[in-house]
Amino acid sequence: MTVEHDAVVRVTGGRLRGVERDGVTAWSGVPYAAPPVGPRRFRAAAPVVPWDGVRPATRPAGASLQGGPTRGLGGPVGEDCLYLNVHAPTAARTDGRPRPVLVWLHGGAFRSGSGALYPGGPLAGQGDVVVVSVNYRLGVLGFVDLASAVDAEVPSLLGLRDQLAALRWVQENIAAFGGDPDQVAVAGESAGSISVALLLTAPSAVGLFRGAVLQSGSYSLIHGDEAREEVARAYARNLGLGRRDGDRLWQLTPQELLRAQEAVDAQFPGTLPAAPWFDGDLVPASLEEAQRSVRPEVALLAGHNRDEVTLFQAQRSDIMPTTRPTLVARLQAALGWTEAQRLLAHYPDTAAGTRALGTDLNFAFPTRHFAERHAAAGGRTWCYRFDAAVPLLGATHAAELPYLWDWRGYPAVVLRGRRTPQRQALAGRMRRRWLAFARDLDPGPDWPAFTLDERRTLVLDPAGDHLVDDPDAERRRAWAGRDVMPRP
Repeated sequence: MTVEHDAVVRVTGGRLRGVERDGVTAWSGVPYAAPPVGPRRFRAAAPVVPWDGVRPATRPAGASLQGGPTRGLGGPVGEDCLYLNVHAPTAARTDGRPRPVLVWLHGGAFRSGSGALYPGGPLAGQGDVVVVSVNYRLGVLGFVDLASAVDAEVPSLLGLRDQLAALRWVQENIAAFGGDPDQVAVAGESAGSISVALLLTAPSAVGLFRGAVLQSGSYSLIHGDEAREEVARAYARNLGLGRRDGDRLWQLTPQELLRAQEAVDAQFPGTLPAAPWFDGDLVPASLEEAQRSVRPEVALLAGHNRDEVTLFQAQRSDIMPTTRPTLVARLQAALGWTEAQRLLAHYPDTAAGTRALGTDLNFAFPTRHFAERHAAAGGRTWCYRFDAAVPLLGATHAAELPYLWDWRGYPAVVLRGRRTPQRQALAGRMRRRWLAFARDLDPGPDWPAFTLDERRTLVLDPAGDHLVDDPDAERRRAWAGRDVMPRP
């Protein structure tokens, strides 16, 4: 029988009431900044607005404004979205022993998603850690360089600045939930993984976390200067804004902003309608500078799924190149015809060859290259490849999420398949290793650290996890550490 109890804590802004259930206490819809609405739209996150009395924190609050299906996000969708959710072992508030903290940044191509999709209760209970999931501004509200297209004072990378504000809130408040601010690890998948990679280059993020987890994505899958400027100009055109119309940004309705985002999405196939960029302020000014901005004092766990690109091929998504012609064009534009042909020689012109090429270009090698640079700088590093396959999609993008977060329902069935004993055992092993990393900055004795001499990588597989030295070594040598950024 489940017994629920109220749990009240004091944080920046006031007191919160959560709910204790079966040894884990949850506080949902916790504000970590003031609502970015009205005059605060397109402004950096401001301090929380204090409240009187005890604020209920028993259900998720708003996720960021986003298009497409929004059911199942755990709460409303809109501009008022700077909330997070905390799950903690109930004993953490009473026994005086601070717990490590795992902060999760959700994915969704920088235009969809919610922290509420990732229930932290099972991980908190199993791992004796505090789990925090974060909402942040998405799409046109968080990742478009509007200041380059109209005369307006709009800070760069608002969505990334929101994530930093959430991490600072964790530093200031997590002790109230039984967490240790000196033992924070930040993790993310897809757009969340790219965000973690960018945070590892941001001087203002120094000291906010000691461990980082990259699941399928690094900072090469963002906008370069050309894409950033062209996309911003397209937003201005679709919103009917001239160079001197910056003040009108605060007068537009959310529906107008979303319609413009949909229009820009259609105008720029092969790239995202909103994405981070190298701004030279919050993060470095270029890919090359970012690659030199390594944080070896932070422990790193990084990896990818074996068949990432099949999800986008099945959806016929145009946010990245997935077909042979588009992949070849991207490589030729970035590397030149001769170098592109040398690289393409390692990928047969078959369905399997195109799948491997799309996976390697967009996800696998950018993530591996990030890990290699980290290890080369002396940072403790662990690498994995996720091989749990389902029919048609293989081990596709996001396929590891149902294992880590114990998802149920239709998305879990599509990505994970039936909950066989082997797959349940893999989920248990994966959660054990991720939790060990969050606690100890080491995923366990059966997973050796990654070094450039051996490039030892753990393959996560329902048939049994195993270590491989330098997987896909021939293709790795062909890429020679190069990352290819999207073009408009």
